[in-house]
Amino acid sequence: MALDTRLPGRHHTGMDVNSLFARAEQAFVGGQLDAARRDLAEVRRAAGDHPTVLHLLALVEKKSGRTGEAREAFARAAALAPEDPQIAANFANLLSETGEAEEALKLYERALAARPAFREARYNRALLLQRMGRLEEALADLDACLTEASGDARAHSARGGVLRQLGRFDAAAGAYDAALALAPQRLVALHGRARVAMERGEDGASAFYRRALALKPDDLELTLGLAEALEAEGSPEGLEVLTGAVERHPEWVLGHEVLARMRSEAGDPERFADHYLLSIAQRPTDRALHLSHWQSLARGQKHKLALQALEAARYHIGEDAQTRLMAAIFTSESGDPQRALEMLDALGGAEDDPSILFARGRIALRAGDAEQAAEMFGRVTAAQPQGIGNWAHLDLAWRLIGDERHEWLSGQPGLYGHRDLGLSETELSALAVLLRSLHRTRAHPIGQSLRGGTQTRGRLFARREPEIARLRDAILAAVEAHRRGLPPTDPTHPLLRHRDSALALTGSWSVRLLSQGFHVNHIHPEGVLSSACYISLPETLGGAETRDGWLELGRPPVELGLALEPLAAIEPKPGRLALFPSYLFHGTRPFADGERLTVAFDVVPR
Repeated sequence: MALDTRLPGRHHTGMDVNSLFARAEQAFVGGQLDAARRDLAEVRRAAGDHPTVLHLLALVEKKSGRTGEAREAFARAAALAPEDPQIAANFANLLSETGEAEEALKLYERALAARPAFREARYNRALLLQRMGRLEEALADLDACLTEASGDARAHSARGGVLRQLGRFDAAAGAYDAALALAPQRLVALHGRARVAMERGEDGASAFYRRALALKPDDLELTLGLAEALEAEGSPEGLEVLTGAVERHPEWVLGHEVLARMRSEAGDPERFADHYLLSIAQRPTDRALHLSHWQSLARGQKHKLALQALEAARYHIGEDAQTRLMAAIFTSESGDPQRALEMLDALGGAEDDPSILFARGRIALRAGDAEQAAEMFGRVTAAQPQGIGNWAHLDLAWRLIGDERHEWLSGQPGLYGHRDLGLSETELSALAVLLRSLHRTRAHPIGQSLRGGTQTRGRLFARREPEIARLRDAILAAVEAHRRGLPPTDPTHPLLRHRDSALALTGSWSVRLLSQGFHVNHIHPEGVLSSACYISLPETLGGAETRDGWLELGRPPVELGLALEPLAAIEPKPGRLALFPSYLFHGTRPFADGERLTVAFDVVPR
């Protein structure tokens, strides 16, 4: 920081005020913040407020963690010297850190207007724009930084992060590689490069994670990344790495949850959550650990075990509205919805709490009270109109009571259908060979819909193989054609509100089902459109009478016990893409023998 000022007057001891200010600056640089603050107070008493003095005081207060005092000093300095780019930029840095994004942007713009070549301000503005989701603007700022200084490893690394968020994975890998060529030990770049390698399906992802862990051996996020990279590469070491980390860090909730998923996919469907027990024995009052244990059991459809674990934990963590709500949900999912409704009645209060409204609506469906379910889901949908699960359950309730709004939500022509992607038999065969090589686990993951098969990890469409690129391009064209064929825009409809928006693919994966495999009826809560793309199928699937292996739209989950038939059934054919609203429950029927290889993804507005 350049501090250049001529302050009038002398301190009462005879010391020149400028010398006292210089001493304060040296104290700040040396980390002697109290001494700097005392000297600056003397300077202000002798010479009054001056923007340079207030600027240094603001930096002292910020470094001391006194955010309010720092903000006040910055504001006064900026008011006295509105054209000073350094004051504006440093004030913007503080506001960015405290979440005042729009005000910070204005100050960065002021700094850059005064000094267009102020690379540090431009770099920090890029980071703020990235956090705000204004990715193209962030990328433009980082490109400008690199035009001025192509050897800036920080900017290359930050550019990789923005490109990754934009889904431009090849370009992101190049940006991270450029950062690492300049600074091989840059941890942020190593971590980002490892994540991109995972998403692109590179064989070297685990190597990048090992390099990063060599720099920061106890980092749990890196450890988790290494475990998942090894798993994706087909190595059993991934399970070992994560098991050891959870044993060393019994409080690590995310590690426990991923380990439960990995153990389930490795072929341990009954005891996949047993690792929680040792950690809970060590930390019996750890509420977050208990809740994670119950939720992992519930994701694995072990609701009775989740309820038993919840009841056993009450002695150690007590109970509150959240645990009583979870107990009611587990009770209902275990097959006793009437008892669950009584538990919710006893819970009382929170009549407008969306989580309670949703639970009451789902339990009412199970108990056969469709009128109450429609009321509950109507209220929760009004409160949370973006919630795909809310609409999915409301649609079931409307169908049961004969509400004509079901036709508006799910019955309009064009909401769902299928298209031929135009892939040749040769292209489909090559794609099938590639996809089979990516299925490296032995069983389905907990919390997912498939039974009797496996699912790939990562983002399938981020991979570099030409077969994947050809499929992605064909799918993008089909999605756009489907969008153009939707009914007119309707701002109150969960899908049609996006009718005229640009759409993007997200969350892509492959599913390989074997003999008797199927998907339970489910929804995709993160999308607006969902899909099933058929790559390879058994030589014989069921015909129109049995529909073995077919996709069904609109059949409720079996655990709800609702007598509703599907709204439509789509016959699988190689090269066919089915598209439908994400709020429609969908599943598949089991098939006798062979392999059913598909690709799926969600569609979201850009």
